[in-house]
Amino acid sequence: MHNLFQWPKDDPVQALRARHMLMAFASYLAIIIFLLYCSHIGLSRLSSMRTAQLVAFALGINLLFYMTICSGWNKRLRDPGMTLVQIIVSLLWLMIVLYFTDQIRGALLTMFLNILIFGILRLRTAQFLGVALFALAGYATVIALLEIEDPQAIDLQVEILQWVLLAMVLPWFAVIGAYISNIRSALRQKNKDMEKVLATIERVASHDELTGTYSRRFFLDALRREKARSDREHRTFCLAMLDLDLFKNVNDRHGHPAGDEVLHAFAECVQIELRGSDYLARYGGEEFALLLIDTDLEYAGGILERIRRRVEQCSFPHVGSAITVSAGVAEYQLDENPAETIGRADRALYAAKYAGRNRVERAAA
Repeated sequence: MHNLFQWPKDDPVQALRARHMLMAFASYLAIIIFLLYCSHIGLSRLSSMRTAQLVAFALGINLLFYMTICSGWNKRLRDPGMTLVQIIVSLLWLMIVLYFTDQIRGALLTMFLNILIFGILRLRTAQFLGVALFALAGYATVIALLEIEDPQAIDLQVEILQWVLLAMVLPWFAVIGAYISNIRSALRQKNKDMEKVLATIERVASHDELTGTYSRRFFLDALRREKARSDREHRTFCLAMLDLDLFKNVNDRHGHPAGDEVLHAFAECVQIELRGSDYLARYGGEEFALLLIDTDLEYAGGILERIRRRVEQCSFPHVGSAITVSAGVAEYQLDENPAETIGRADRALYAAKYAGRNRVERAAA
């Protein structure tokens, strides 16, 4: 169960939303401090009780938003950032403040712009304009209520002039804010597209396009890393070379597209027998290399024997006949050059070929 007051530090997106909410609370706090100061110097007749109620209201709604984010409930909403909702609530609170103030009402109108700034984080053009119209309608309502209930408290001509000025400023501010918001959204989308492109490039660089196995370069890098780890921690690993038997006949009889299908199906067949820590790479043509982590020669031989049997039993409909594989495996010796390990595994592979193919040979130390 989520802690309703615990900062969402393990979720960067939620933490960012919480920071935005605290920024909004700072706006409330600025207005409250301004109101208190104006009351202190006699520019506002707002009573202490009314001020306390406005402060409590501000604290309550901000605490509610904070708890919603910390609990994760906001993730169920269409807009998890609750940007539009927070702006509307802030405007309603400001309108209540405007209703209960007199001489400083004009100064407080600038806070409309301060509230709308937060729309740059999320709002679209239509939403921005809707918020601007809502603010204008709200201020007009405040003027109308004051004129009806306490006409002595306002100068109607001044209030109307302020409303007209606000009506001139807010729509333009909304359009510019929406323009900036759209730019941010476009940049965010471009960043996502760039991440996808980089992921694709990284996969192309590290994987063989045809078989989906690792590329030769990536495999050799992994081999060098494993050698360093083995020398440092005295851990063993094995390297195997695998070659499809008589693969040239497949290309000659059925064509290279069929040969490509065989290579792809072979790679999928082998992957079934491997662990998540193992590395299978297309080394060249129909030859594959296999790096078996934390494995001695005896265990590696068993893995390769299972691979050999599985390949022998796999269906290759593109050629209509069985495909077999020969393999040679060598156990890494401490401080041995990786090229020497590959050479020993390769010689074991050729021994398997000369011994009749479709077999596994283990290299001597």
